[in-house]
Amino acid sequence: MEKKLTPELKLYKEEFDFLHKKIGELEWEIATIFYGRKAFKRSEIETLKDRLENYRDNIGMLVEKIRDEVGANKSK
Repeated sequence: MEKKLTPELKLYKEEFDFLHKKIGELEWEIATIFYGRKAFKRSEIETLKDRLENYRDNIGMLVEKIRDEVGANKSK
């Protein structure tokens, strides 16, 4: 049986889903950047990798918030 999410956890879930989707899109873009392109700037790849790292950092911080929220609700 699954517990209903608190309003705070629902917001965290939406943010997690958004970040997860963005990470997937950037991974795909990085993996396929050479496909069908004759030229690209190295800075393009670096920019994509920087954005990817930023999203990963954000999802890591979000996971910590989620754990804290779940822990707080568990003790209630």
